[in-house]
Parts: sequence; structure tokens; C-alpha cells
Amino acid sequence: MIGIDNFVDEKFFLREKLKSNIDIISVFCIAGFCVNIIFGFVIAVLKWNENFPAYMLSMTAVSVISMLCVSLICAKFIGGMKACINKYQKKTGLFDNFLLVLLGFSGCMTLNFIITIIAMFFPAISGSEVDIPQTDIYTVMFMTLAVAVAPAVCEEIAFRGFVMGGMSDFGQGFSVLATSFLFGMMHGSVSGIIFAFLAGMMFACVRKTSGSLFPAMIVHFLNNGIVVWVNALSKVMAEEIFGIIWLIFIASMFILFGISLFLVYRRNIGFFEFSSGESGLTSLEKVKIILTRPLLWVFIVFAGIMMLFSLGV
Repeated sequence: MIGIDNFVDEKFFLREKLKSNIDIISVFCIAGFCVNIIFGFVIAVLKWNENFPAYMLSMTAVSVISMLCVSLICAKFIGGMKACINKYQKKTGLFDNFLLVLLGFSGCMTLNFIITIIAMFFPAISGSEVDIPQTDIYTVMFMTLAVAVAPAVCEEIAFRGFVMGGMSDFGQGFSVLATSFLFGMMHGSVSGIIFAFLAGMMFACVRKTSGSLFPAMIVHFLNNGIVVWVNALSKVMAEEIFGIIWLIFIASMFILFGISLFLVYRRNIGFFEFSSGESGLTSLEKVKIILTRPLLWVFIVFAGIMMLFSLGV
């Protein structure tokens, strides 16, 4: 009977730990969402008044405050940010990390192109696009900082560090899916949510496989940075020439995605493998716990309202 009692006590502890972690992570998502909304109004006003330096500074501040600062505070309640990040200790070599970055970036570009094509037929699902106010080198650099560098660092620490680490004890597959779902729901529009969820899966798998946040940060930086650079190029190049270059780039991304996917598979570095962790909870038990957390539903409702606004409802 002692063994059975220990097993029951362990499952009770795991259930309570999962409930607590989900609640803390939900608080992070709600707080981050509120900061994003507040800064969204500020950014819109600054852009309308053509106060571009303050506009770009505010965009950078959004990532730092809503993602990095809030996640650092919330992480203290589940052992600290360092403990969350250290949940994934597996290390891959330099060449394997290079392959993971290639796979992640080309995969995100392929997904982006497919979703863009779909959004052309269903315009209501598309979200707002990043618009560069000027095309001089300083503006492009500051926009790269605001749109690519800050989100890549802050969001990866927050989601693939804090959130993914907080869920890791309940299985790698569970942590990847949960993190990607929450990451996707932070992105407002229908197309933004779908792309962010799928891109989040890519970031999470790169992070899980490499055991480090840096490859995922690089993929995230390239994914966001290309939006800024393409936007700038489209304003300074002839439309026909830009169109040809863009088609060549997309075609190369499809090819690179196939090659890098094959090489990652052949090198057997664990990209497609997900350990179950030490959790004794079944998938059904995890789902039941998730569906009964009120704070998580508050966040989902917030995200749903923003999605409806993006659809013009």
C-alpha cells in the first residue's frame, strides 16, 4: 500500500504543479497582452504624428517590458528564469546548430509565403503589416532593432525560456505545443495567430534540439528582420525587379527547407524526437487540467476579442 500511496501523492503533486505553472504563465500572458495594447495606442499616435524616433523606441520598449520584464517577474514563482532555461541541457555541435538555423529560417519563410497566398484570397484574416516610415540606413537599422532584435531576444527568453521551461516537466511534446499555442494567441489577427503558432513550433523545436536559446533567437531575428528589409527594398527598387528578386528568394527558401530538413533528419540529432519527461500524468489528464484553469481562459478571451477586432467584427 505504501507504493500505491506514494504514486497517488506524486500524481497529486504533479497535478498541483501543472495547475500552478499554468496559472503563473497565464498571468504572464495577460500582463504581456495588456502592455501590448497600451503601447499599441501610444505607437499608433506617434506614427500618426510622424514622431518616428519615439515610434521606433516605443516598439522596442514593447518587447522589453511586455515580454522580458514581465516574464522575469513571473519566472520567480516557478524557480527563476535560469532554472526554466536550464530545463533543456542537450547540446549540439556548431554545424548542427547551423543546420537548425537554416531549417528554422527557411521553414518560416515557406510558411509565411503559403499563409500570405491564402490571405490574398481571404483578406479579412490578414493582420497589419510592418511599415517603414523612411528608407534611409538609420531608420532601417532602428526598425531592425525594434522589429527583429528586441522581439527575438525578449520573446525567446519569455516563451522558449520561461514558458517552455515551465512546461518541460510534463513532456517535451506538451511543452512545445503549449508554448506555441500561447505564442500564437499573442499575435492578434487570424493569419498572425496561425503563422505565429507554426513559427513558434519551429522556434521551440530548434530550441529543444539545440539545448540553447541562441539558435532560436537567430531564426526569430531572421524571420522578423526579413520583413523590415523586404519592406525597405520594395520602396527603393523598381516593382518588376523587386518582384523577380522576391520570387527567386522564395524559390530558394523552398529548396533550402527541403535540403536542411533532409540533412537534419539524416544526422539524427533529435529534431523529430520528443521525450515524455518525468510526468506521470496522461495526455487526457493534462488537457483536463488546462481546460479548467480560469486565468488561461481569461487570456484566451482577450486574444479572441483582439482577433475579432482584426476581422472588423
